[in-house]
Amino acid sequence: MTSLQNYLNESPVITNKDAARIGVNRQLLSVLVKEGKLERLRPGVYQKAGEVIDDFMLVSANSNQVCFSHETALILHDLSDRMPDRLYITVPQGYNTSHIKKRYINLKTRYVKRKHHKIGIITMKTYFGNKILVYDMERTICDIIADRENIEKEVFVDAITRYFRRKDKDIKKLIKYSRQFKIENEILRYIEILS
Repeated sequence: MTSLQNYLNESPVITNKDAARIGVNRQLLSVLVKEGKLERLRPGVYQKAGEVIDDFMLVSANSNQVCFSHETALILHDLSDRMPDRLYITVPQGYNTSHIKKRYINLKTRYVKRKHHKIGIITMKTYFGNKILVYDMERTICDIIADRENIEKEVFVDAITRYFRRKDKDIKKLIKYSRQFKIENEILRYIEILS
């Protein structure tokens, strides 16, 4: 029980997989739900009772294939002030997201080739302290440039402008990614204008 308490002090959400890793069986989680100490968010995902629900965690718990991207990643990297009306995720082609879409309707899913899916994935903490996968700034910039027809012009311009003003931008990484996604000429145009 102490290992569970320690875990829940670090992260208010626990999955069956996390519980097994720290030596806690599923039955104990069920007992704690009945006692009102935990709440079951969905099968295999629990949180401390009374906590505010972390939508990011709800969407991505139990999956290392779900990566937050596009407008959602812009917010997480402080490249936009406009909170999107839905969460944007990217998964590899062939990944079945129906289990997520059933539970979370405000979701926009992008499918990419498996060889491109892992490029630029980092771990980031949500506002609630939960760890999620999100694309780094450079991958996010590549994604919005490649998909600019589907992004509001104001959001797009603001994100590009903010990125090039940042001291922690990595132009070499941006160019490397742009080559992998075959958008190097477009990226070089933005670099030339905004650097």
